[in-house]
Order: sequence, then structure tokens, then C-alpha cells
Amino acid sequence: MIIILFIVATLLLVSFEVILPGGVLGVIAFVCTLVATWLAFDQYGFAVALTVFLGTFLLVAVTLLLEFKLLSGTAYGKQFFLDAVVEGRARKTQADDSIIGKKGLALTRLNPSGKVSINGKSYDAYSQDGFVENGQEIAVIAQDNFKLTIKKL
Repeated sequence: MIIILFIVATLLLVSFEVILPGGVLGVIAFVCTLVATWLAFDQYGFAVALTVFLGTFLLVAVTLLLEFKLLSGTAYGKQFFLDAVVEGRARKTQADDSIIGKKGLALTRLNPSGKVSINGKSYDAYSQDGFVENGQEIAVIAQDNFKLTIKKL
């Protein structure tokens, strides 16, 4: 009887883990499964313990499948699942390596990040020297995918 109670506790904890994610309930559910398996082994032997262990995991899988299928159709469940498709794109590289060594002006104050103008184009930049005042002349010393690294002139 106690083995069945631990299996029921496992199923309840896994069900609540779906609603209150965080992992703690899932870990406790796994411990309940291990205790039920150990008790089955102690009282009935290896074959029953293996059956309890594998059967519990099968029941957990069925419970999760049913919960996701049934919960997703309810108004309460729709609050948990994302309906919209998230679309976006990564920013493309600002410049190629030919920009290294070019001179320009700080469009904003860089402390240490801000905007610079090189050949009339605006770029995000990071100042190697720390603070750079707006309008100060700068030179590009490096570039990565998203920012130029500059120094004061």
C-alpha cells in the first residue's frame, strides 16, 4: 500500500511541476519513485522493483502527455503556452575589417560605449580609452560583429 502511495505522490508532484516549474517538485517526485522502488525490492524482490520503477516512469510519461494535451485546451492552460510565433533576425555585422585604421568623430559621449561616425555612417562603438567626449576625433582599432573598438586621437 505504501508503494502505491509513493507512486501516486510521484504523479501528483510531476503534475504540479508542470504548473509550478522550477525543478524542486520534479526532484522530489524522482525521490518518491526511488523510495517506491526500494520498498518494492525490499518486500518483493528485483522483478517487482524493476516493474515498479519502469511502470512509474511510464505512468509519468502518460500523465505528462495527458496534462499537456488537456491543459493546453483550457483557458487556464492557454496562459502557460505560447501561441504566437516569435520572429526576428540577428543584427548583421556593422562593418568589415577595412574600417580598421579609419578616423571619424564621436556622435555621442562614449563612456565607454556610444555612437561614432566613420565616413558619414553611424556605428556602435566601444572606447578603449574609457570616456570620449561628443565630437572628439577617434580612430578605429578593431571591430567585432556588433561594435567597433576605438581610441581617442
